[in-house]
Amino acid sequence: MGLGEFRNRVILQSLSTSTDAGGGQYNESWGNSATVWAKVENLTGTENLFGDQLRGVSSYRFIIRYNSSITEKFRLSFNSKVFQINHIKNIYEGKNRYQEILANEGVAT
Repeated sequence: MGLGEFRNRVILQSLSTSTDAGGGQYNESWGNSATVWAKVENLTGTENLFGDQLRGVSSYRFIIRYNSSITEKFRLSFNSKVFQINHIKNIYEGKNRYQEILANEGVAT
């Protein structure tokens, strides 16, 4: 895999929680953890009925350099779109060079 294929900037975001000054209310917000170069591929797109609304969901594959901190609890931001991570796979197991991330766009988070 050539580094020239990694031509898209992707932001890795993690969810953080905090309490208010009174100590009772939890606030959740997504914060940027890292910005990485990635190879991005659109795999599939579907439409389904959710309640009374038609909703489109697209599946994407992101390939990035190995990052030990990323988990399925993260999400990705690419071209002003948000992607929910479904699966992370170490491409060259044991060598820790690249990770394949399968993610969906259009899913409520």
